[in-house]
Amino acid sequence: MRRDIFLHFLNRDTREIFGVYDMLDERHSGLLKRALNAAVILCEDQCIVPPGFIVEDQYAFDLAIAQSAYLADGILRFPMRESSLAEFADKKRIGYEPMRDRYSGLFDNTRIGFLRDNATGIINRKTHITENIIKEWQEGPEIGKNIWGPVKKLLTPSDVDRISQKPLELYEDGVALTWAAIQPVLPREASVANAQLRDVLQHVYFGQYCREFGLVGLVSIPNITRDFRIPTDKAYDYRVLRSFLDVFYLSDLLLDGSADLILEFRRRSGFISFIDAYVGAARKLVKLSKNELEIKYYADRARRATKYEWNTVPRLKGNLFDLSPVQIFEMDHAFQEAADVISAHLDLERRAADFGEKDKGSEKQNGKIAVMSRSRSQLVIFVALEEELKVLVDSWGLTRYSDEIAASGLVGETPVEIICPLNMGRVSAGIAVTDYLAKRSEDIPKLIMIVGIAGGFEENESKVGHIVCVTDCVDLGIRKVRDVEDGGTSHNFRRKDYRMATVFQRTLNAFNRDEWAIEACSLGWDDDRRPAIRFGAMASADEVVSSDDWRNQMLKAAEKLLGVEMEAGGVCAAAEVYNVKFAMLRAISDLADPAKADDKWRRLGVATIANLIEKLPLKYMLSKF
Repeated sequence: MRRDIFLHFLNRDTREIFGVYDMLDERHSGLLKRALNAAVILCEDQCIVPPGFIVEDQYAFDLAIAQSAYLADGILRFPMRESSLAEFADKKRIGYEPMRDRYSGLFDNTRIGFLRDNATGIINRKTHITENIIKEWQEGPEIGKNIWGPVKKLLTPSDVDRISQKPLELYEDGVALTWAAIQPVLPREASVANAQLRDVLQHVYFGQYCREFGLVGLVSIPNITRDFRIPTDKAYDYRVLRSFLDVFYLSDLLLDGSADLILEFRRRSGFISFIDAYVGAARKLVKLSKNELEIKYYADRARRATKYEWNTVPRLKGNLFDLSPVQIFEMDHAFQEAADVISAHLDLERRAADFGEKDKGSEKQNGKIAVMSRSRSQLVIFVALEEELKVLVDSWGLTRYSDEIAASGLVGETPVEIICPLNMGRVSAGIAVTDYLAKRSEDIPKLIMIVGIAGGFEENESKVGHIVCVTDCVDLGIRKVRDVEDGGTSHNFRRKDYRMATVFQRTLNAFNRDEWAIEACSLGWDDDRRPAIRFGAMASADEVVSSDDWRNQMLKAAEKLLGVEMEAGGVCAAAEVYNVKFAMLRAISDLADPAKADDKWRRLGVATIANLIEKLPLKYMLSKF
């Protein structure tokens, strides 16, 4: 329904072109924060930004620190061809050495370490950026690409031909292809076209990311007056979005808000519908002249039709922790009301909101038609985190929604629904599953399968990459805390055990795991490793465990634990109330110790589980309940 966004405005050269660095620091930083928030608000799933944009520039790096919740959430994705940020830095430093003073951030291990420790959205990039810049500079002038038109008007054909070879010459000398490297080696005659040539470089550079990941750019950002002809959409206009938000007194709250606040709203169906309505209205109403009067008219009608007192919004602070749960709930309800009014007036297409509407026909989602029926899935998957959900959606080609069902579709020939509270923890998990099952009280599913990542206990020979078929969930979330003589406290676990569905384990035991492991290696496993399935108990706790002492206490509380996760205790407790069976597959993504680090195993582990589930005889398994 919406599009993902390329954050071209975080590029240092882009802001230099438009003189943004001549602003006062506070104004420069504020501009970046508002543009970033607008992009996150508008994107469907993610915003893409090369990691170099963050580490090269102090303003972008400070913004990443201030809005680090976006990094932890994974909504900011960092595409690289390299296997790690350390490898990325080593490679970049070679080409950027001649411009070290200008790009000093690339040589700062602290910045690289910050991204390594905080960015969960590292993704693989297939495009060869440098090679394609060389190719497009060589071929572009000859094949008449529009971006070269202004250059050709200012320079002779021979000058253009000489200029088009400069990136190749720099590459052969081992120099990174930035404007700071290209401009000094251009012929003197080219100086009259410097601005146009710089636009060509930005267009070629940014366009490669947009093509590979299907991205658009956010345009009409204050002071950034050109978009370098990267793909865009009427809805992804900063000025139009701000005009729309102004009608509801929301601009300052949202565009200047904290990342935590924006992410909280993005998790709520009313806000999703509200931004969907804006996008639909903008595409339908805003002309090429960027005249946003019509969209303001319909926004004003919606504001007047809702009961919420929008004029009180300016008194709210843009920090999640300054708003009470009641305030957030009331605002989300108002968002839904406004979205309903706008959508009804303009006859806008809506993403599926609840199953009562879904069973009426078919709806369009992410460019695909998802046909709904009254038949509900007997297999339900639970995942806690957005990044886990994305892997399953991508792996199985599911359709995403914004209500208690996060996604649905077919795994092979078996219908499946996914629950995802977008939060860690036993409480969030228990509430999400209880709400879901309460709405299905007349049509209870047969099995809830808990899927995701976990921390491993190396004392019991768990290794990163292991896929654990959990036999028992040992809930250690309830503890008795007592004072001790030395003035400290002791924690005694009040464990509760949940036995997983045995048919799942029997099926996996009969499954040809060796044959599957060979095939699953193609998902991105290193040549010297292959997937392995282990069977055993898993602890469920309320904490992200990164402590030797806490890990040892857990191991004493229950024997032969293979690892620890944070949701199964809540899922199992809710499922037991409705007499629903449960199973669990967890990928060990780290060892639950002080050296805990999140890396490729988070995504690869869930992708491997998705592949495994797809190979199982799901219909046979469900028939046993």
